[in-house]
Amino acid sequence: MRRLIALFVFSVASGAAVSAQSVEPRFEMGAHASLLRLSDFDTTNAGFGGRVLFRLNDWMSVDGEMSLYPHDEVVGPTFQTSIGPGRVESTRRRTDALVGVNVGARRDRLGAFVKLRPGVTRLYHTRFNCVGEGCALVSIAPNIYRSEFALDFGGGLEFSLSRRTVARLEFGDMVIRHRSSAPPCPSGCTSHNLSSRAGLGVRF
Repeated sequence: MRRLIALFVFSVASGAAVSAQSVEPRFEMGAHASLLRLSDFDTTNAGFGGRVLFRLNDWMSVDGEMSLYPHDEVVGPTFQTSIGPGRVESTRRRTDALVGVNVGARRDRLGAFVKLRPGVTRLYHTRFNCVGEGCALVSIAPNIYRSEFALDFGGGLEFSLSRRTVARLEFGDMVIRHRSSAPPCPSGCTSHNLSSRAGLGVRF
């Protein structure tokens, strides 16, 4: 009888251990490198950041992400005045904060997903300059700090390097609703900007 009880307890414990090992990790933390191509200025800036992800089920996840672009360089279009041309040049520091959902499917180690993440982009001007004779007739005073609505949508691929680690590649359209008092959007406009990220994550 004691042997039967011991065998039963051992079987239950072994089954529980196997079941626990088969459960997919739901949380993920990771870091990434990013590129953002600003369509208004035809420039591409590099950044880096991190994310936290929670897997709701096999096909949907909720994630939050922050990215920092230390040198967000922009050069405005040349404008003409009665005394000559001018051009606005600016260096900014950009921080993006996004929260949204990923929906996709995985098979073996490879997965594909689409994403939709609203958020905000925060700009801080570190240098602002107007070049050319026409600047004498133009008054441009941008806000030192500025926050604008952003929406990131697109898709990507993920590859499980192991049960606990994953590599991810993303591409998307970063839609930014501008409300700056400076060109090129004096009365407000929306721009579509190509964004890409490559990163690694740890699941637990």
